[in-house]
Amino acid sequence: MWKSLTVLNIILLNLVISEDVGETCTSNQALEGVCMEVSKCEAAIIAISNKKFHEFKRCGFSGFEEVVCCPRTTTKFGGDETRTKAKRIADRECQKIKDSSIPPLDLHILGGETASLGEFPHMVALGYDRGNGYEFDCGGSVLSHNYILSAAHCVDTLDRIQPSIIRGGVIEIGGREFNPDTDDRIAEIILNPRYTRKEKYHDLALLRLETPLQFSSNLNAVCLETSEQDPQVPLTITGWGKTSNTRDTRSNLLLKTNVTTVGRSKCSESYINWRKLPSGISPDQMCAGDPEGIRDTCQGDSGGPLQSSGSDGLSRLVGVTSFGRGCGSSVPGVYTRVSRYLDWIESIVWPNAH
Repeated sequence: MWKSLTVLNIILLNLVISEDVGETCTSNQALEGVCMEVSKCEAAIIAISNKKFHEFKRCGFSGFEEVVCCPRTTTKFGGDETRTKAKRIADRECQKIKDSSIPPLDLHILGGETASLGEFPHMVALGYDRGNGYEFDCGGSVLSHNYILSAAHCVDTLDRIQPSIIRGGVIEIGGREFNPDTDDRIAEIILNPRYTRKEKYHDLALLRLETPLQFSSNLNAVCLETSEQDPQVPLTITGWGKTSNTRDTRSNLLLKTNVTTVGRSKCSESYINWRKLPSGISPDQMCAGDPEGIRDTCQGDSGGPLQSSGSDGLSRLVGVTSFGRGCGSSVPGVYTRVSRYLDWIESIVWPNAH
């Protein structure tokens, strides 16, 4: 009897005592990780799928669910490493975009600040219904007929109002009413499982649409960058965000500007002692900016694309706009590095691709 009670107490104690979900930890392989439920750990799910078990250090339990030290990269656990032997799904999907792309009818404005219709056909705006028509506060990128990629903080909002529509295929953002010619309703929002509001890491979300998009010269998917190296070419940011440092003035036209990559070590100097960046700028992030402090993403551009232009004329999505330190600052903006999340993106957007 007493032995049974002792065993029961030990079990209950193990269920109660655990490190807080979201806390940083060190895995068995001496890798930096974060404590999270096993069902949300991408690396553990991959290991269980491949081996029927996982070998990750246990942080404790959340209720009756195991909390494990989930590594911040899946490369060594059946993630990107296994995909490099064959062409990535993202690369194959990019080839489909190349084969089906329809060139825009008008010429691009070289060196201009206003984008041309069809220049960035993957760029969409997220619409929020706060009771007075739709407000377009964030951007996103079309990945397929059914999915949009944006920032997690654009859907995990302080006022708890999530975007309910996307508007695409336009340069001029237009009115606040729902427009069936340009707008599509969002059916499901999927946060990256490693994202937590208390930190600035893993700032990605996928939005599944109610009905498939009809692609055209003005609306199409974007290729995903698969290299984890910092691009050595100029990058372009786009958005309908604020255009003034001092006034809440938003652009009604899609704007573009070029920025350059800033190395992690240099970028980290601008974000020292940030409470929401306990590990500094991580490998899952990248920085870009304008040394003159003139060109920069601003409020309203969150979730939008940081893109490069390939020799084939197609844009490649390198990063998703996450945060910065004000508008038009010489401090570089921080972006979520898309290539570090390809396994997660591919598993949801193209689940049946092999």
